[in-house]
Amino acid sequence: MSTNLSIEIQLNAQQADAYLRWLTSQYELLMAACWYDDKYRYTPQGMRGRRILDDHPHIAGLNRTMRELVKQVGEVRS
Repeated sequence: MSTNLSIEIQLNAQQADAYLRWLTSQYELLMAACWYDDKYRYTPQGMRGRRILDDHPHIAGLNRTMRELVKQVGEVRS
């Protein structure tokens, strides 16, 4: 897909914290499932995470969503 999408949602602080915890757990589970895959066995040190994100857009999407949510929560709490 060559089009960028933007999604806007409104969450209260409790929902944002819970959603961030859920996103983090999903990201960790998916990364762990891929990390030791034979496909990445010979990936140079320090490049494995990037390669996994390049190969699995759903994990990359979780990563971007988590980063943006952390940024937004930090702005609200400051």
